[in-house]
Amino acid sequence: MTREPALAVLGAKPRLSDTLPVGQFYWPDWQRYEDAARGIFSRRYYTAQRFAGPLVVEFQHRLEQFLGVKHAIVVRNATNGLMIVAHTLGLRGKVIVPSWSHVATAQSLLWSRCQPVFCDIEPGSQQASIDSVRRLLEGGSIEGILGVHLWGNALPVVELERLANEYRVPLFCDAAHAFGCRVGERAVGTFGRAEVFSFHESNILSTAEGGCITTNDDELGAKFRAMRGDHVPGGGVSMQSATARMSEIQAAIGMAMLDDFERHRRNNEQQHLLYAKLLHGVPGNAVMTPSGATIANFQSSVGIVERAKFGLARDELLAVLRAENIAATAAFDPPCHRVNPFSVHAPRHGEFENTELAAASTIQLPIGSRVTADHIEQICDIIRQAQLHSDTLRTMPAHTAAS
Repeated sequence: MTREPALAVLGAKPRLSDTLPVGQFYWPDWQRYEDAARGIFSRRYYTAQRFAGPLVVEFQHRLEQFLGVKHAIVVRNATNGLMIVAHTLGLRGKVIVPSWSHVATAQSLLWSRCQPVFCDIEPGSQQASIDSVRRLLEGGSIEGILGVHLWGNALPVVELERLANEYRVPLFCDAAHAFGCRVGERAVGTFGRAEVFSFHESNILSTAEGGCITTNDDELGAKFRAMRGDHVPGGGVSMQSATARMSEIQAAIGMAMLDDFERHRRNNEQQHLLYAKLLHGVPGNAVMTPSGATIANFQSSVGIVERAKFGLARDELLAVLRAENIAATAAFDPPCHRVNPFSVHAPRHGEFENTELAAASTIQLPIGSRVTADHIEQICDIIRQAQLHSDTLRTMPAHTAAS
């Protein structure tokens, strides 16, 4: 007789006593944080009013060196950065962007009264589909392309650059997930007209909240700084300002995090490899491996749940994990083309076949500073148990959808 699995959804005690979240949550040690804060207090310079503060300037310089880019302009958050780039590039019409992204990516375009035109993704990598982008460009009336690097990986950005040049439209990228990633000899941050990083706590390099615009264009760099709200020598600013300056304490945290970046990246990679090893052979559960980046940062552990083989739908597996205090997520579900106000203008009829498949099957598992090897072993055992006893779990009403 088969023994009933030790799962919380079947009445067992949850594996974890505290909730284990999805997100990086790396942070500098207390002594470095305290030393930086004391220096800021002694200078009495907290947030720039007209000029960037000394720590902001130093942080920008270090980012430029790390990424090999001429200009790194730190901002309050990545959404501000995307808004500034779209507006400065003069985009006011249709801009191609993947529907499979955080809704803030598409929302940032509305500030400049742009209309997002959504493209599909590749099924294996979940990065923007070059074929889908080309079809939209061939339709005409496209003013720009907003690419999105996902999951600590890189989109096919070299091919996207060629396509943008062929159709003579500017390319810029949301690189929120991709700090420290490289494609060949180039770092993410050096592609297109500009790229925008997020330094939210959920990402591998964090300033608690923050972002950065990178570009190799001197004229654009100056305009980005003006739009951030910096003083422009010689008179007033003849353009809209986003007032998006970063604080000194954010910059201090960012520099400490930059010191620790490679250690954090290696930790992520080891955790990713452990997930892949322990889940190998589980029917209908595949761990996504970064393929577009020569060097990935592995900040996301992403799996695909194939219901027909696994025995449970993705949302049913989420319910099993959450009962164990594992806060796995469904990522970008619903995708942007099904979110108001974008759903009003989005085309139908299978235009987003791969995006819809991703929305129904993608699961994001914990990885980063709060995760241990024991946590990963527990998570993988729960997933294995869920698959083995999927027939029993499917009959329980509580598991028809994740809470």
